[in-house]
Amino acid sequence: MKIRNNDELKLFEETLDRCEASVLVVTAQGEQYDLKDPAQRYIGITAMLQGEGLNEPELFASSYKDEMKFFDYLNRVEALAA
Repeated sequence: MKIRNNDELKLFEETLDRCEASVLVVTAQGEQYDLKDPAQRYIGITAMLQGEGLNEPELFASSYKDEMKFFDYLNRVEALAA
């Protein structure tokens, strides 16, 4: 998953703040960061800002409810682009 601009970053962080369980970002190199942990959050988001193509990190939500929040985030990002 790639964060492309400040508007997407703001929406992403708002979504992340609403999540109740762990949200992991996993880089192409296999590094894992729990975005609910303040220290790991910024490292993980930096990876999401820098990732390109096959090197884009993957995002994993620990709960179905949180996963649905990220689907809503993707819909909101799509609306921003339109």
